[in-house]
Amino acid sequence: MNKFRNISLRALSVMLSAIISAALLFFIPADTSADTDADLNAMAEEIILLVNEARTEAGLRPLRAVPYLNDVANVRARECIFNFDHYRPNGDLFITALDDSLVPYSMAAENIAAGSFTAKDTFAQWKRSLNHWKSIMNPEYTHIGVGVAYDQNSEYQFYWEQFFVACDTQLPEQYIPERVKTVPVGTGDINGDSEINGFDIITICRYLEGDIELNELQFESADILKDGEITSADVMLLQKYILGDCKTIPITIDMILSGN
Repeated sequence: MNKFRNISLRALSVMLSAIISAALLFFIPADTSADTDADLNAMAEEIILLVNEARTEAGLRPLRAVPYLNDVANVRARECIFNFDHYRPNGDLFITALDDSLVPYSMAAENIAAGSFTAKDTFAQWKRSLNHWKSIMNPEYTHIGVGVAYDQNSEYQFYWEQFFVACDTQLPEQYIPERVKTVPVGTGDINGDSEINGFDIITICRYLEGDIELNELQFESADILKDGEITSADVMLLQKYILGDCKTIPITIDMILSGN
């Protein structure tokens, strides 16, 4: 049996208004299991990939995954084993699982699902539900956490959670998962095509505009000054290198000060 529900809420000052919808599908899962936390984490990561692929296809910005939000989603997924609801086992609304001092959100929502044992099938459940799909495709959400819980002896065995927030600040360790990780060959090769050219300028500018995230290797590659930050100065120096005005990168602050 598949069972899933959706809730959307806005947080305005200290008041919350919630819209809850529920649906029930019939599904008999195959005899399967998830043996390790790594298995469950991989399934959760696949959900985030599917969400962002759907959003990109619709012309929306991808959601940034956040380790803390993944932890919150895992808490909620485990709670759904015992109480499959948008209310927690203690009777509180789902949003109380989130510490708003860590995530200063303006909007939040969750999608929950149970019964399917693959990310693809679970995502298809949510896609068939208008209210769940609205949360996935909401252009105001900026960040996501996903959790998956498994209990062989429970009613539905697999429990899935998506936790969405709208937050206008950068959250610690936020990232956008990649199916194939971009691996630069060195400083300046930000898009990982083994060349340093205008496409790398475009990539670093899109990062500075907030359109994309860089993985840790790309960040290191884009940090032309090797000062731990990516700014317009890195763009300027990368452009100078491409135009031949400087002969080597990276260029450190000490090199600039010494005139080398």
